[in-house]
Parts: sequence; C-alpha cells; structure tokens
Amino acid sequence: MAPSSDAALPSSLEELFLIMHYRKMQRDLNGPQKKKSKYHFVALACLLVLVYGLSVAGTDSGNTDANQPVTVALTLNQIILIGVWVFVAVVITAIFAGTKFILVLYWMIVYWPLLAILATMLLGLSTNDEQLVGEIIGYLLLIAEVGTLLSYIAVFYVYPRFVTSEWFRENHACRFWRIELLDDGMTMQYDGPWGRCGKRYQCHYKGEVNERGLPHGYGVWSDNHYDGEVLTGMWEDGHPIAPYSSRQYGGRGSTFSAVRLAYFMATDDTFEANKMMPTNENPPRCGLASVECSVAGDFMSHLPNASLLGEPQTEGEKVNIGQICRQLDCDPQTTAEEGEQQKTTATLQINATDPRGVQIDGYVYAPTGLPFTKRMKQIVVDIRGLNGEPEYGAIEVGDNGDSEHSMLGPNFSLEVMNWTKTTAKDALIFIPGFNSWLKHSLETFGQLCAMTSLSEKVYPILFSWPGAQVLTYRQASLISASENNRRYFLQMLKSLKAEGFVNIHIITHSLGVQTLMNCFEDVDGSPSPVSQMFGPAPSTTDGSSSLADIGKLVCRSITMLNPDYALDAFREHGFRSLRRVASLITVVGDKTDQALFWSSLINGIVNRCGWMQPSALDSEARRNLKGFHLQDPIGRSIGSLCVKKEGEDESDWLDCDAIDTTGLDTNVNDLRHSAYTVNSILLRDIEEILMTGKRAAHRTTLLHREGNVFEYCHAPSFVKQ
Repeated sequence: MAPSSDAALPSSLEELFLIMHYRKMQRDLNGPQKKKSKYHFVALACLLVLVYGLSVAGTDSGNTDANQPVTVALTLNQIILIGVWVFVAVVITAIFAGTKFILVLYWMIVYWPLLAILATMLLGLSTNDEQLVGEIIGYLLLIAEVGTLLSYIAVFYVYPRFVTSEWFRENHACRFWRIELLDDGMTMQYDGPWGRCGKRYQCHYKGEVNERGLPHGYGVWSDNHYDGEVLTGMWEDGHPIAPYSSRQYGGRGSTFSAVRLAYFMATDDTFEANKMMPTNENPPRCGLASVECSVAGDFMSHLPNASLLGEPQTEGEKVNIGQICRQLDCDPQTTAEEGEQQKTTATLQINATDPRGVQIDGYVYAPTGLPFTKRMKQIVVDIRGLNGEPEYGAIEVGDNGDSEHSMLGPNFSLEVMNWTKTTAKDALIFIPGFNSWLKHSLETFGQLCAMTSLSEKVYPILFSWPGAQVLTYRQASLISASENNRRYFLQMLKSLKAEGFVNIHIITHSLGVQTLMNCFEDVDGSPSPVSQMFGPAPSTTDGSSSLADIGKLVCRSITMLNPDYALDAFREHGFRSLRRVASLITVVGDKTDQALFWSSLINGIVNRCGWMQPSALDSEARRNLKGFHLQDPIGRSIGSLCVKKEGEDESDWLDCDAIDTTGLDTNVNDLRHSAYTVNSILLRDIEEILMTGKRAAHRTTLLHREGNVFEYCHAPSFVKQ
C-alpha cells in the first residue's frame, strides 16, 4: 500500500499515534521484571578483593620463589570501605527493589563506586602519590554519578513529556517520525528508532470514534513495530480504558489485560498514599478504576498500574456502590457479546464429581434454581442452527473433500433441556491488608482478577479501609475495630442489597481479616448488624431465592489469605461468628510467613506492656498466659485450626478448610506473604472456590494431609524431569 501523496495526516491520528507511542515507550524504558540474585553484592565484593589481590601479586616482580604463597592483604580502611559499600548497596537497593528507580540506583550505588574503588587500588599500586590518585578518581566518580542521574532524568522524565507535549505534537511529531498516511486513510507509516537508516513500520486503528475522530468505544489498534502492540477493547477520547487485552507484537508475545474494578473508599487516605495516623471521619466514597496487568510472557516492571475512571463520589448521595457495580456492565461491546453468547453456546462443561450433584458451568437446574442437582438421570443437549432448527452431524468440508474441522462451527449452538443459563453475577468483596493504599490495593486485586476469569463472572469490589503505614501497625489494628469502619462496611452491604444483589463472596488478605472479624463480632451476645444482613449459612440444598425472599444476603464463601488474626480468638469465638453465615470458609496460610512472624512479635510485646487491642482479638486463653508470649496468627498456625476436647488428647477440627502453601516456591516473594497475585496454582484454586463452591476435599489441585489441612500437589521449582 503506497503513501497518499495529497492526504495530510489528521490531527486525531497524530494524537493517537503519540498516545500509543507513549505506551510503547513505557514498556521499552521500564523493561520486564528480572530474576533477583541474593548473592549479587557478595559476588561483587569477592571480585573486588580478587582483583586487588591479583594486582598485588603482579607487582611483586622481585619474588622468584614459585613456592612462595601469594597473600591478599587489606588495610583496615579498605576493609571498612568495602563493608560500608556492601551494606549501603544492599539496604538501599532492597528498599527500592521493584521500583522504577532501581536501574539508576544500581549504577550510582553499586557499579560506579565499585569501579572507583578498583581504580583507586590499581593506580595506587603503580604510583607513589596516592592522594592525587584519590582526588582524580573522586572527581571522575562525581562526574559519572551526576551524568548518570541527569541521563536518567532526561530519558525517563524529560523525553516522555517532551514527545507527548502539545507543542511537539503540533509542530514536530510528523517530521520527527516522518509519519505518512497510506491510501486507505487509516494506516500510518513511520520511522523506527534508526530513523531514515532503518525500517519503516505501520500502525492503524479500526473501530468506533468520537466527533474529533479519536478512538471512542470498541476498537482495535495494531502496530507492527517490535515493541508495538495489538490492542483490542474499549477506548475513551483516544486512550484505551478497561476492559481491553493487548499483545506485544515482537519479543515473547507478552500479553496484557486491563480490568475494571469497583471500589468503596472507607478511609480519609488519598489514592496514592496512606496517612501515618489512620482516620475515617469523612463520608465514604466510591467509584470505578482501571487496572492494567501483565498476564503472560514478560511481566513488565511498571505493571500492574491502576488509574481512576473519574473522581470518587460520596457514597449514598447521588450514587451507591451497587450502582457503580452495574456500570461494570455498561460496556456495549461486552453486552453485545454476552447477549450473543446467551443465544449461541458452543461449549459445555459438565461436572459429575461434586457430592452435591451434577453441575453445568454457567447454568442452573430450572426446577430448583440451584447450580447442581441429584434428581436427573440424563442430560439432553440439543444441537441447533441459527434458525433454531435441530441439526445433526454437521461438519465443515474443505475444498479437497477432506474434513478440516471435527467440531461445531460458529453457526451452531447447544441447548440443555431443563437447565437455564445464569445471567446474574455475584459480588466479590476484597479487603486488603495493612499499609496498602488505594492504588496499591487496586493493583494487587486487579492482578488477581486479570490472571483469572473472575471479573467476567462476579462484580469485583474493593473495600479500602485505613491501612496506616509501617510504623503505625497497631493503630491500623485498632481502627479496623472502630465504629465508623463497621458502619461503612454495613453501608456497603445495604447498598448492594438495595440494588438486588444476593450472593456475596468475601476475600481478605493479611490484616484485612480484622476488619471482617470486627464487623461480624457479636454485640452483647447477639449477632452484629453485619451478621444480621445475612441469612443462615447456606447448605448444599439452599438456593439464593429462598433467602432473598426473606430479605437476606447469602454469604457464599469467605476466603482468608495469610490472615493476621489471633489463633486463640479464632478458636474461641471468631470462627463461630463466621460459620453462622457461611458454610464455605477457607484459610490460606504459610508456616514461614515472615510478615506474620513480625506481627506476632509486635503484638506479643505490646500485649505484654498492657496496651489496648480490639475485643475481637482477645481471648480467655491469652488472658490466662503469664509473661511474654508471641500472638500466633492463624496464617502461620495453619495446622492448628482445631479445639482440644476437654480431658482428652484428641482435637475437634474446625469446620473450615486450611490450605498450607509452605511448599509453594514459585512466584512467591521473600516475605512469603502475597502469593495470591501471580501464583497460578493458588489463583486457580481461588477461582474454583468462588465458581464451584466446592470444599477442599473435592477440588482438583489439593492433597489431604490431616484433619482439615490440605496442601497443593506441586513439585519444587528445582525439580526437573
């Protein structure tokens, strides 16, 4: 296709090119996450000592005895210098690990100082004026450090803002990349990074636009540059917004997905930071957010990345969280696709392993309204064409007469007699942990949803509470039990109920479990207002409609990830308050969880000092203890969710599922506290809990250990076949 000789590039296409070039530039500048070595700095220090030792040996030319051993001698100042350098390098790079500053920090704190020390040692051995050598090396080090910092600022801050500025777009963008419009009027051709000496690339957009000609609605962008992408999904005024999916054109075919989340902001914190002293005096706010995540191939350093779709609105005045959730369905393309899928189902997944009965994914048994049944002896599936008439033995045949497809084509659908497709979605409430501000919470929750299909089957809702900061851990625990925090959680449930929601799933992480336990804690011996919002724990024969008819919500599942909640309190009263409303309770923990270890130590110290703690954490067993004791959290005591029988050695296991993830060693950080975001084994299990409602004994990836304890069938990462 030849360039159009007389067609000028429309300003809308030029603006779109710069928007998508900025996305490409962010991927190129930030790069993928890389494996971190714990012995990186030790190896550099050993290299330093080795080079110095060899240089000393090389200068000892007068020694002719081959048997004379070579010794490496370091002065006290040199030992102190190397030790301080290693300590500072390890601490600072550990603090900023995973941030966009890590690259420049490696050069400024690790590599340049290492080269300066080596140069000082080597040149100092060959000259008598060590002071002059030290001064020269010091000046060169200063120049290198300043140059590195300025280069970083220019590449990561100045250049991106320059090429996306209005002035550059209006005056120089077309000439800089030599952008030309091809004959079809939609495809652009431009220079690559090597300018006129390199290859030219093509990009184009196809889809809905607004009055200015910018992408708005559903559309597809394609760019055949190595770092370009093929992006399919929703757009708003030229910018891609969730939901959309994207695949990098070159490299390892890295794949990205953006999901929409609803959030309920029950805190006075801002989008990007928590207050040191947590508060929740202002009315709660709610809104929608978009989160872009890496889901396959290279995982980019700048992802996940969350952004708000509009300003947060005060909950209850003009909009509530239930209405916000309904906006998650206001995607015309998604609605059209769901409507078409409702008419034409091409695949069925039938499960007969659940003791509750036969299940068909996405269907309910019409006579009872339940997703499972034991009443049927057969399932009848009709194969129908688009005209509604039954079709039999339909296959497509190629030109050469051979069968090319042995499956039904898109012109056929499957209909199940006596089963009805489900259209209603459940609500999934996620309560994040300590020191997790709104942006960070959205990114972790969004990564969980993007790595699964949960956002297609439930309404994901983030309950953001005052998570405090590192130094105010105890204040976060106290405010989780505050009257406002309980009242805001209750307000969220009432809003969901007012919008017709019935089924509720709850997931908590870390200290977020204390918000849940405080909300369900009995008040003067009676169920709390939050507990009274729910009907009794549903059994295997209960449907949603029966409880909805009496005005109650149904708690379908409660999943606690690495929960920071006192073991004794959970045994005595905490578990009972949850079991009253939910029959599917899952505790996911790790015996080597380092974050929970420090939590148990801090709580043990402050409890010994007599400081106040929420009543939901208190227990008779703790009050009977003398002296200092760690406050064991259930997330680290995963094998102890049981109650001793009085006067007997045996124990009664609590009616919940305890999942021990200690054996998982892939995609788990050093703290072993947040595997739920990217560990595919744990993610698939969480998805199976929410979608099927199966207990651990009937899920596919688990092995039974003892009592209510299960573990994943998983080989260590170093085991090779």
